Amino acid sequence: MEAIDYLREEIKSHFTESYELQLSSYFALHRRFNFYFKITDHYPYLLYLNWDGEGNHFTLKCLEFDGAEILDTLIGEYPDKGAKSFNIGKPKLMVDFIYRDLEKLYVTDCKGIQEEIRSKEITRKKLMECVDPGK
Repeated sequence: MEAIDYLREEIKSHFTESYELQLSSYFALHRRFNFYFKITDHYPYLLYLNWDGEGNHFTLKCLEFDGAEILDTLIGEYPDKGAKSFNIGKPKLMVDFIYRDLEKLYVTDCKGIQEEIRSKEITRKKLMECVDPGK
């Protein structure tokens, strides 16, 4: 899906040290709806992008872990265990949205965001700022 590719690239562009976590070949054969991104080294936060599997409804979360070491251990387990590796992460920031086009995202829900999203319509750049734990 084109929207998923744009969103994944936007994450990598905004969080310049980030990288997408990869599953083992066993999981890679299954259709994926969840994508995880390590933001940077020595950081207890992980980004989680979920696609509902149909349409253009997405959720982007910043998950918080008790420490960077714990997160690194879980990342090491991810290729073979899959998403259940990150179940202990606590949602810190979350934006639920509908992708309308490249620069129009319609926010349906958000949690933990410091500034109020006055308009329901935001850009991809604004979306990244909303889930950036360093802001």
